[in-house]
Amino acid sequence: MAEPDEGGRVATRAFALAALALAGFLVSLTPVARSLDDSLLDVEWRLIRKFAPRAAPDDIIVVGIDPATVSAIAEPPALWHEAMGRALTRIAATKPRAIALDFPLPDRSYEAIRAGLDRALFAGLASAVQSGPFVATLNIDPRTRSAKRIHAPFLALLGDARLAIGLLSRDADGVTRRFSLLLPTEDGGFPTLEGRLCRALSRQCNDGLIHYALGAPFRYVPLKNVLEMEDAALLERLFRDRIVFIGETQPFADRVAAPVNLAGWEGAAPDSPAVVVHAQGLRTAMLGAAPPEASRPLIVLLLSLGALAYLISAWRAALAVAALASIAGVVAALACLRDGTYVPVASILFSLWLAAGARALVSWRRARDRRTR
Repeated sequence: MAEPDEGGRVATRAFALAALALAGFLVSLTPVARSLDDSLLDVEWRLIRKFAPRAAPDDIIVVGIDPATVSAIAEPPALWHEAMGRALTRIAATKPRAIALDFPLPDRSYEAIRAGLDRALFAGLASAVQSGPFVATLNIDPRTRSAKRIHAPFLALLGDARLAIGLLSRDADGVTRRFSLLLPTEDGGFPTLEGRLCRALSRQCNDGLIHYALGAPFRYVPLKNVLEMEDAALLERLFRDRIVFIGETQPFADRVAAPVNLAGWEGAAPDSPAVVVHAQGLRTAMLGAAPPEASRPLIVLLLSLGALAYLISAWRAALAVAALASIAGVVAALACLRDGTYVPVASILFSLWLAAGARALVSWRRARDRRTR
């Protein structure tokens, strides 16, 4: 009569394993698991950057609109036609590899305020266009979700081929961890700043996770310095054959939360200038370095393996195995990310600890039943 009992225990264990694995899978589909995975991913990027960063060409430099620049230019930013035009002309003269302008272009003529303003900016834009790949960002109206107007002569000069959407993807917690090469629109899709530049500069472009352990912090020069610098040789050393990003670098404007701040001039911070995150997105895209996420079948397999902790008869051993396996799993996920694959582990750890907890609960109930007999 022992065989049916043994068969019943096997069936019960099989059912328990299936239920634990299913619970882990369902948890993997929840926002809670995504949030935990995102938080773990941030920690992983910081650890990899500190102990095993990946090298990348030093070919991107940021020209920043910082507080000193704002103070040095007499006009308000909406009237920076002459300053921005002069900066673009100077940078273009050094023969950079590409120029990205992450700064709003005027939506109308300002000639009525001072004659020559439109002409000054037009000349700078024309110099940038003639120097090589040049991309300016479109500003999106948050109310209508449509692109804001650009003054007709500037739009005619640039055309669609030199315009891009300057939006950055943000996860539910507001942190930018991913980037896209193309954003969906009513007409199908329109390139992002990273997408437009990458297509012009590289044959291999992929989007996905921004690789925050890739390359050194970015070189930087304030826009004020570019306007004041008279040494053409120094300008050439700064910009020649480099990708130049021009954008805001102020401490309280146009910033996004990021796992790592790659603005080398600022140091560690929970956020970063948006232009720096764009630059890191481009660096990731050009090197094809965006880590793909592990496939769903692999995640299901791993969380099913985690559920096997339920089969350990001694509950203390089950909890010890769960603790050691958790450490090993996090280390393995870290190694996979360093080698180029992102493995979200929250649901796997949940399945593992749920199985160990279920074993402890079963052991407790059995011990209680023995005491009451």
